[in-house]
Order: sequence, then C-alpha cells, then structure tokens
Amino acid sequence: MLKIAHIATDEKFIECAVEIFESAYPQQNTFYIGSPKPWRYIKDKPIYKPLSKVRWLEILITKRSILKKYDIIVFHGLPTMWLIPMVLLKHRYVWLGWGYDYYSRSFDSGLLEGSLILPNTAVKENSHIKYKATSKSFSRNIANKIVGSKYFFKLAMRHLNVFSPVLPEEFQLVKMKYGLGKHTQYSPWNYGILEKHLAKDISSKDISSANSILLGNSATSTNNHFDALNSILDMNTTRTIYVPLSYGDMNYAKSVKDYIFNNPRLSSQCKVLDKFMPLNEYNSILNNCGFVIMNHVRQQAVANIVAMMYRGSKVFLREESILYKFFKGLGAHVYSVQELELDSTLLETHLSNYQIEENKKILQKNWSEDVIVQRTKNLVEKALH
Repeated sequence: MLKIAHIATDEKFIECAVEIFESAYPQQNTFYIGSPKPWRYIKDKPIYKPLSKVRWLEILITKRSILKKYDIIVFHGLPTMWLIPMVLLKHRYVWLGWGYDYYSRSFDSGLLEGSLILPNTAVKENSHIKYKATSKSFSRNIANKIVGSKYFFKLAMRHLNVFSPVLPEEFQLVKMKYGLGKHTQYSPWNYGILEKHLAKDISSKDISSANSILLGNSATSTNNHFDALNSILDMNTTRTIYVPLSYGDMNYAKSVKDYIFNNPRLSSQCKVLDKFMPLNEYNSILNNCGFVIMNHVRQQAVANIVAMMYRGSKVFLREESILYKFFKGLGAHVYSVQELELDSTLLETHLSNYQIEENKKILQKNWSEDVIVQRTKNLVEKALH
C-alpha cells in the first residue's frame, strides 16, 4: 500500500480532496493541516493531523524521517514557506496549484503581462492598501527575502515531479515565466466531483425562475467589483444582484460594501453575502441566479462557474481571461463581459434548453466522478515514475 502525505490548510476544498483521494487510494492518505484550531471549514477526523509552526520546524530540522516514510508528498497550494522541505529533502513532490500560488510570486511582477486589477477597482484598492500596517520583524523580512527569492524557488522546483494547475494552459505559462524542474510533468487534476461536490444541492428546475445575478466569488480585488458595478449601473437592469464577500480580504470587502450602500440604486438591488454560511444554504441562493458575472482577468472561481453552468445559468467572463478561452475551447456556451457591456439585452434572456444541455455534457466529460478519480490515479502514477 502507498503512503501519501498531503500538506494543506483549513480551506473549503480540502474535504472534497480527501474524498477523492480516498476513493482512489483508500486508507493511504494523511492530511497535515497547517492552520491553527479551531478549523473553520474542516471537520476534525483521524485522517487530519494538526501541523503547528513548532511542529513544522521540528519536522524540517530534526525529524525529516517523518516525511521520508511517505511515497509521495502532495502540496495543496504552495505558499512560500512550503518551498523549504522541497529544498531540504529530495522526495517525490506534487503541487496542486490554486491560482494565488502562481499568478503572483514575490520575486516577479506576476504570471500575466497586464494588470489583474481593472482601473476603477485599482483606485479603490490603492486607497485601502495605504492604511495596512506592516509589522514584520527584521529577521522575518530577511527570511522571506531568501525563501521568497527566484533562486530558492528554482531549487525547490528541481524536486517537483508533478505540477497540476487549475487549467492546462497555466502549466506552460508558469514554466515559461518562473521555471519548473527539468523533469516536472503536467497532470490534470481539479478539486470537486460534479454531482457530489460542485453541483450538490444545485437545482435542476426550470432556469426561467432564476432571475437574479451572481457577481464575483470572494472579497478579493481580482474580482474587479467596482468596474463590474459601474457597468451594471450603466445597463439599467433591475435584477437582484448577489455579491459574495464572506471570504478573502475584509478591508476590501468593507470598501465594496461602502460603495454599494452609498449608492441608492445599488443598495436597493444588491444583497451582500458577508457571513459564512453552510454550502447547502449558499447553493439555495445560487439557485436564484440565472446570470453570473465574473469580472476576473486571471483564472478564478472555477468551482462557482462550473456549478452555475450546471444550473443552466448564463455566465459572463472577461474575454482576456484564460478561463473564458478554456470554456470556449471546450465548446461551452459562455459569454464575455465585454459583450454584455455592449449589449445589456443579454441579461433579458436565459440560455436555451439546448445550450444548457450542451454545457452539462461538457461539464460531465471533465468533472464527473469517474474522470476525477482516474485523474487522481494518473497523477499519483506520474509522481511515482
């Protein structure tokens, strides 16, 4: 039997990752959670082991044998400090990319050439960044400069067997921009099985009753809320707009809420979701949304987009986004935000039944249980060999 170590944090998608890896390799996984208790998203189980900073240092310095006993080490996301074991200990490593961990690295301006933040949001973002305190100690700053350097990143990548970003195109982007290991391979893998996780509790009822708009997925400036809200004001739509802000940067969330509540039209239309709620409650709100506007330049909110496409919603993505190109490449019926800005009547009609069924077929080919479990086995096999 294999022994697979997972290094993760207390995040929303970890429990579905446990279910997927356990389906492929039952009782062969251990998840080390590098977040202090009490955990917000993860329910305590024997498969989870807390990984405090003290324990982490102990494993890295005096007890590396703990990691050596595993056949593979899987990183769920790759924050800078997790590069250290990859430099100190030669092993079989897998990096499951999340987006935050490769669209921005401290030694570079970013994965994409242009800005991820659109003009109106950039103005608001800069105004609240000014007041953020920087209280890092001198020693911590020095450590971050060393571990966060391009040289240290490349040392770590030498031992990386498999890198699986969210979208296939992102593998080459990361390789060209930052550099990967000489033998690092790509293997497709995504969090969530369509029916079990991504579209669980999502309604299959007539889409014509879903008349609201979902705007963005989190309280992060890459959602470009301010630019999207300004465009919506220009469209004169009267639809209810749900704005999820419970997850991310709470200073940014406050600036978005202030902007909404200080505008009479927006305050009457927008329903801000700024409190964490169970998935079934959140999905019951999503069931009201027949229209989705995701104003990201970078890839983001894939799980939300997949769920809403399965619902039958009409999805608008920025045309410069890799995600827009990815779905169009699959033949999916999605629209661009730029199209919507030119023709606001696109919010007057839902997708046809034919378009909805075509989208569902595409999603099932890429996110069904059989596909995801087989991809998990392929990923592990590549890491081993």
